[in-house]
Amino acid sequence: MTRIFIARHAETEWNRIRRIQGGGSDTPLNETGLRQVKCLAGRLATEKLETIVSSPLGRARVTAEAIATEHGHMPVELEPDLREIDAGELEGKAVAEVGGGLGLLLTAVTENGLPRLPGGESLADVRERAWRVVQTLTNRFPDGEVLIVTHYFVVLSLICRVLGLEESSIRKFRLNTGSLSVVEVDQNGNAKLVVFNESCFQVDSHPW
Repeated sequence: MTRIFIARHAETEWNRIRRIQGGGSDTPLNETGLRQVKCLAGRLATEKLETIVSSPLGRARVTAEAIATEHGHMPVELEPDLREIDAGELEGKAVAEVGGGLGLLLTAVTENGLPRLPGGESLADVRERAWRVVQTLTNRFPDGEVLIVTHYFVVLSLICRVLGLEESSIRKFRLNTGSLSVVEVDQNGNAKLVVFNESCFQVDSHPW
């Protein structure tokens, strides 16, 4: 059984002001985010991580590197399949400009399934590429502990996959910046959720 810690990156200014930051935005952490990173790194300092894998986007990479310093400066593997959803034409827009919010737009199921953002991805696309990463890590570390550092829609897509929920269920979850979730996956792909949105160790955090 592989124990997979899944961290959402710490806060950026775009998180604070509620601006859409998908896979095309490389926004840095703000002051709150830098504090959250220290808290998250402290929380994971005693875990026996065998590897740390991160989205290549700066907000995730910096979060991962801070955690890595608590593990003997363990190398951070960058994995493009962990990047945030490609928001296409909506990249950089204020959430308030998108009627009903981005989550509602992404889960408005049509006869063709989940919608793809204009010029971007669907939640099904995100789930498929993110789950490939989970499968690879499960094969590499069948009885180990690993850390993934990624983004809001990636985390929730994985959680829905583990729980056997449709992606439209993401609207029922709240996920803080700098938070930690944990899943366990066996070699047959059977998975269970152990922890979701643990953030009691944070000084402060904000949702998407």
